[in-house]
Amino acid sequence: MKICIVTDMEGLAGVGDWEQCYATDDHAPAYLHGLDQLAADTNATVAGCFDAGATEVVVWDGHGRNGQRAFTRVALDPRATLRRLVPGRPLVLEGLDASAAGIVMVGQHAMAGTLGGFLDHTQCPKEICRYLINGTEHGEMSQCALHAGAFGVPLLHVSGDEALCAEARRLFPWTRTTATKRGTGWETCELYPPAEVRAKIRRDVAEAISHRRQAQSWRVPTPIEVTVEYAWS
Repeated sequence: MKICIVTDMEGLAGVGDWEQCYATDDHAPAYLHGLDQLAADTNATVAGCFDAGATEVVVWDGHGRNGQRAFTRVALDPRATLRRLVPGRPLVLEGLDASAAGIVMVGQHAMAGTLGGFLDHTQCPKEICRYLINGTEHGEMSQCALHAGAFGVPLLHVSGDEALCAEARRLFPWTRTTATKRGTGWETCELYPPAEVRAKIRRDVAEAISHRRQAQSWRVPTPIEVTVEYAWS
């Protein structure tokens, strides 16, 4: 059984500051702290996958700032395989196909314009105001779910802030969630104890995979219309 994992950083346990995700200096202490949290959350997720009987786990580093180099700097569980995100329109998750039993998202954030979302955005922080698919607002989580759904692969679990979890429950009610923090402003949040969160992630991911037959792959009738509203002309 193959499970696929897409990572991000804004929704990680232990991450509560912009610099931990976006510091321009690769060696900035804040950014190094963020990378450590990325490894911890991702490895808890990988462990949950294998707890549920996965035989193959594929991971993509989905945080653009990392340039797909995060797991050359922090250790990924050696049972997992790191694959490439292939740039383009659309972005391609190398190795994602119909053989996957499900996809899981780590450290995710809510869509742009979400009140109470910590660093909420869609693709470009402070640049894109709204992103709609066939007239309904969506974010990066939905884009991943739609991409996977094209192969018949369901979104099984997401971890991130409370706003992201609420978004998942509203749009994809079959998807299980683990909250890592509560946003109190665009750049501020109340962090939940990271060790406790990671234990929950491992448990919740395993449960989501065990109940995967209750999940649905998300498909949108074609033609699909995408509308993007920008912060400036």
